[in-house]
Amino acid sequence: MASTQPNDLPVIEQPASPCRHLRNKGMYVYTDGQEIDTEDNYDSTNYWCFETMKTFGPDDQFVGGRECRNRARPCYEPI
Repeated sequence: MASTQPNDLPVIEQPASPCRHLRNKGMYVYTDGQEIDTEDNYDSTNYWCFETMKTFGPDDQFVGGRECRNRARPCYEPI
């Protein structure tokens, strides 16, 4: 039986939190708090940036649930 050394284990990175400027309509609508399962590759939510009030951020890149978790974006500010 092979022993597992700490160096053999995969590194799992925690996903970044969304940018503090990311907004969507769901933030302003009351729900009962139950999550709806959706496909990871499809997101129909409309997002906008609170800094620009548009669908693109200060870096002229699109705003979205995945896009605005990218720590490499110059406008990214974690919550």
